[in-house]
Amino acid sequence: MPTTTELGERIKQLRLARNLTLKQVGEKAKVSATHLSEIERGKTSPTVGALMRIAHALDREPAHLVNDEDVPSISVVRRSERRTWSTGDGTIVGLSRPIRPHELSLLEVEIEPGARDPTAGLGQSGEVLVVVLHGVVEIVVCGNHHLLRDGDVLHFPAHDPHQVRVAEGGRARILWVTSPPVRM
Repeated sequence: MPTTTELGERIKQLRLARNLTLKQVGEKAKVSATHLSEIERGKTSPTVGALMRIAHALDREPAHLVNDEDVPSISVVRRSERRTWSTGDGTIVGLSRPIRPHELSLLEVEIEPGARDPTAGLGQSGEVLVVVLHGVVEIVVCGNHHLLRDGDVLHFPAHDPHQVRVAEGGRARILWVTSPPVRM
């Protein structure tokens, strides 16, 4: 069973990964944004009912938020088993599941032209490694613009302010690797 702080962090990471505001999740879960913020910061614990509503607002089963996963040392994810979710501005596909010691996340991100950055909230500390699979993207890190094409790679500290967008043509696909892992 996670601590109050760990539970709050799990909820926050799920919310950010879905590019949702406190208000949006609060409305779906029928809890105030203020109360949800206190839960995310570990200042208070949710009731069982609130936890269930929050989990469902994040498209998760409540057990996902409270169970400490028995993480294997090897994970195989078949194409048909990949978890996919839409951020409204792109699509994110989980390409792997956690393994022991669970030190990174590997995500495939599809970005629509003109869309807001679907990677916002995918890791706020540690490192990010981006590989362009298809298309042309611009990644701005600390005000420096990097134009990347198929096969190009960018590696930067996750805490540096950054933004990703399609720079030319149609949609783009990138691999987004973070360490430490993004909790989904």
